[in-house]
Formats: sequence, C-alpha cells, structure tokens
Amino acid sequence: MDLTEVTPEDAVAHPTWNMGRKISVDSATLMNKGLEVIEASWLFGFPPDRIDVVIHPQSLIHSMVQYADGCILAQMGAPDMRTPIAYSLGWPKRLDGFAKRVDFAALGSVTFEAPDIQRFPQLGYAYEALRMGGAASIVLNAANEIAVEAFLDRRIRFLDIARACRQMMDSLVLAAPKSLEEVLAADREARIKTREVIAQW
Repeated sequence: MDLTEVTPEDAVAHPTWNMGRKISVDSATLMNKGLEVIEASWLFGFPPDRIDVVIHPQSLIHSMVQYADGCILAQMGAPDMRTPIAYSLGWPKRLDGFAKRVDFAALGSVTFEAPDIQRFPQLGYAYEALRMGGAASIVLNAANEIAVEAFLDRRIRFLDIARACRQMMDSLVLAAPKSLEEVLAADREARIKTREVIAQW
C-alpha cells in the first residue's frame, strides 16, 4: 500500500488485534514497537542495542527473552488485550475464563520478519531517543500522541505523524528530568510545540 494514501480507517483496521484507534495507528506506524523498546529499556535496564524487534503477523508471541546459553523463553497467547490487563489486575494470580486458547495444530506456521525502518521510521526514532537520553523519549511520545490525534481528526496525513516526531526530536532538546514534575513539564512543552508545528502545515 502507498503510505501517502493511508486513511484513518485503514490505519485502525488491525487484522488480529482490537486495541482502540490510537494504539492501532501506533501499530500501523510501528510506534507501538518503539514504545515497547523504550519501556523494556527502562524496566529491565537494557541498552537499546540489546533489544531487538521482529514483525510477527500471527500476533501470538508477544515477547521473548534469550538467555546466555542461547535458549529463548517466549510469552505466547491469543491476541486479546484483556489478557495483559487481567494479569496486571490479578497478579500474582492468573484470572481464568475469558481468554481464547491457542490451537497449535490448527495454527499452521508462525513467521517473523525484520521491520522496515526506512518505510516506518518511528521505530528507529525510539532507538535514537534512548541513545540521545535527556527527555528525548518523552518528547517523542508526546509528539506522537499529538500527531496521531491530528491524523485521526484528518488534519494531517499518515506520513506526517513521523514527520512531526522527527521535527520535534530535532528541535526540542530537553535535559533529563529529575522528578515527576519535570517529566510532566517536558511532556506539556512537547505537546504545545507539536501542536504549533502541525498548525503551520
């Protein structure tokens, strides 16, 4: 598909997940994977070069960890957002009764492919934001949220989402926040600046 022609309806029509409009657009731009890279880096203390992303069309394997001996532990399950929500609410117990079971015999093949960062640059921006440090990840997230909102409102085109993120990362360099108040202040500033930039297009 020609990405210059992607409409909000196209972007939210995910083949396997029902995630809501905003996250579906993030999935279409690969920003969801970028945010997961940032999340994994902060949660587990890994530098960006130790976190890999693959595209998995069947949406059954949600994360994998490779151990020192090369063995891999994968978290698998049906593509249903209720599962991680229930896990968060019920932890350390697992709640039962709603999740569809995976039928491996009927599944057929499970495939993976490398992401196309040239075509979908926002995944690359996430790695770049981690390497930049400071408030770059906050700026990227805020710019993306404002740009996705504008796209869903038909004020900008699909490729303008990445354009807005790139412009904000290049122009708004903020020091690393030292408190929650500074995190929120950086987020507010990035949102204001992104709205101003988009209004000029």
